[in-house]
Order: sequence, then C-alpha cells, then structure tokens
Amino acid sequence: MDQITVGSAGAISGAEAHALGSVSQATASTSALVASGSRTIAGAPFQNAASSNYVSSQVTASASKGQTAEASGSSDVFADGKNGGVQIASKATAIGAGGGTSHAQVDMHFSAITTNRADLVFGSVTAIACCAPLAEAQIAVTGRAGGPYSRELQGAPPSDTPGQTQRRVDIFVTSSALPTVDPGRMLGLLTPRGSPQN
Repeated sequence: MDQITVGSAGAISGAEAHALGSVSQATASTSALVASGSRTIAGAPFQNAASSNYVSSQVTASASKGQTAEASGSSDVFADGKNGGVQIASKATAIGAGGGTSHAQVDMHFSAITTNRADLVFGSVTAIACCAPLAEAQIAVTGRAGGPYSRELQGAPPSDTPGQTQRRVDIFVTSSALPTVDPGRMLGLLTPRGSPQN
C-alpha cells in the first residue's frame, strides 16, 4: 500500500497480482505525481487553472499465462480545499481460472485537484478477465462531495469483446462553494433560438 499527500490532496493505492503455472507472469505497480503551489501545473488536465494542490495516481496489476490468474487494486484519492472536499474510493478484482492462458488485469487512473473555485476528483477503473472457463471482473467505486454545490457523474460503458469479461467505470466528482453551471444548460443559453424578426 502506497500513500502520498500534498497539502489537502492525496492518494492511497495498492496493487496485487498472482499467477499459478509453470510459465505464468505477474506484475503490480503504483505510481503518483504531486504538485503544490499557486501556479499552473505542467501535464495536469487543467493546464490553465491555478491550483493549490494536485495529485495523480495510477494503479496497474496484471497476471497471465497460468492455470489461475488474479489481479486486484485499490485507490482512495481525495482533495479537500476550501470548497467542501471530494473523494473517490475504488476497488477492483479480476480472476481467470481453469485454462493455461488465463489473463487478469486491473487498471486505475485518478486525479484530484484543488483550485480557488472548486475541488475536483476524476478518473476511471477497468477490470478485465479472459481466456479461461472462469472469468470474473468486479468493480466497486464510491464518490463523495462535501460542499454546498456538488455533483457526481458516473458512467459504465459496456464491453462486447468475445471471450472476455470486462467492467469499467468512469467517474467525476466536484464540490464548490459557489453554484456550478450544467454544461448542457450553458450550451442552451449560448445557442441562438431562431432568427430575429424584422
């Protein structure tokens, strides 16, 4: 388990991979990037936003070429600036068993940022199992926001790859001390409703 914090943003992450077989392979890794200060952040998704704290976390676990392959990961990413705070907690597991070519993989990518106007955390989790009679993938993702104006968006795109079980969740959580504008509503306000009458 790895933990990193910078000011009021941080990440706790872990990864495990296990494979059973004579030619099996297993790798697990976590990595993080942090930045602090009142300046723009190179490489950050919001390059023009002045940020107080930024953290990015990546978790990867992969197991393959065994009778049994299991990969798992967990991530807890948070930002708690002056806007109420946000957090995403996630866990994922993938298991392939019963075949010599079992494969299991978990990938997580999350970023958290505090600005003078909002606290944001966003990212995605993917769990994949394949190439075995038993292939299972599970994901649990929970978002939390503490400010008076908060929003959580979550999507789970389907996968239709034959012979593969895949789960994916994309999530975005924001919290602000001031009202936020719905992007669809803003687009509606900016779109002309028709030509003026003479």
